[in-house]
Amino acid sequence: MKPHHFNFWRWMPIGAAMALMILIVIVSVATISELKKSTYWREHTFQVILDAQTFEDKLADAQRSEHGYAVNGAPNLLIEYKNDTNAEMQEFNNLTELTKDNPAQQQRLKDLALAMKAVFDNDSKVIGVYAKQGSKPALQMDDTVESQDETETAVNDLEKFTDEEKKLLVKRDAAEQKDYHHAAHLLIGASILVAVLLVIANYVASREMERRRKAEAKQRGLIDELQNALAEVKTLSGLIPICAWCKSVRNDKGFWSTVEQYVRTHTDADFSHGMCPNCQEKFKADILKANHNS
Repeated sequence: MKPHHFNFWRWMPIGAAMALMILIVIVSVATISELKKSTYWREHTFQVILDAQTFEDKLADAQRSEHGYAVNGAPNLLIEYKNDTNAEMQEFNNLTELTKDNPAQQQRLKDLALAMKAVFDNDSKVIGVYAKQGSKPALQMDDTVESQDETETAVNDLEKFTDEEKKLLVKRDAAEQKDYHHAAHLLIGASILVAVLLVIANYVASREMERRRKAEAKQRGLIDELQNALAEVKTLSGLIPICAWCKSVRNDKGFWSTVEQYVRTHTDADFSHGMCPNCQEKFKADILKANHNS
């Protein structure tokens, strides 16, 4: 039996396909991780922008409530003002927490905090003047250029903060799209390559199976020939029906033939005709007579 040798080229496409699939899994996990990270930061930035917008809305609401209170002194407006300022502080704390990874934005929030302190201080003065002197002096203080400048400074600082977050959102959205397309291209390209390698592996395996089928068919043919030869050899080595008088032999089909014909049919043997010493002595006179007559 021939020793079995490992065929590298036969198994190479399958091995390459398996290795590539494992590599795809590893790279896909890393790519998906990066994609999740990009998505997280994009959503994080979007949340900061929403909170900044809420902060701006609460600032506007608080200023309307404060101005309305200065006009008619309605207690409910003072309550609304306090609620709005409390909500503002909550949103400011959220913005501080969300941007703690960004030193530049933290500095902008510090500037905004100073501006908001000035606005709140002015609001407190207006409310105090209304309590002591009435609506007209309170409105005069609320409508001063200094008061308007303080509010405008706070709004401008908030807009600077929001604009920076919008720029970050554009960058992070682009990074997310890039990671998404990179992952898609990687998976599509790698899948196509794996499919090609598997097709090649299937082709190589089919050729190998065909080669083995032919080899097995050839082997079966050789075995059949050998079995037939062995069967014929067994016939000669078994019981051979032979005539005791003329020495003719009966074959397996029932016909009689000479010993020479029978042996030639069943073997590769042949005969050379001559005389044994006993026959030469027995028929010596006949031989001499035949030679003399010739």
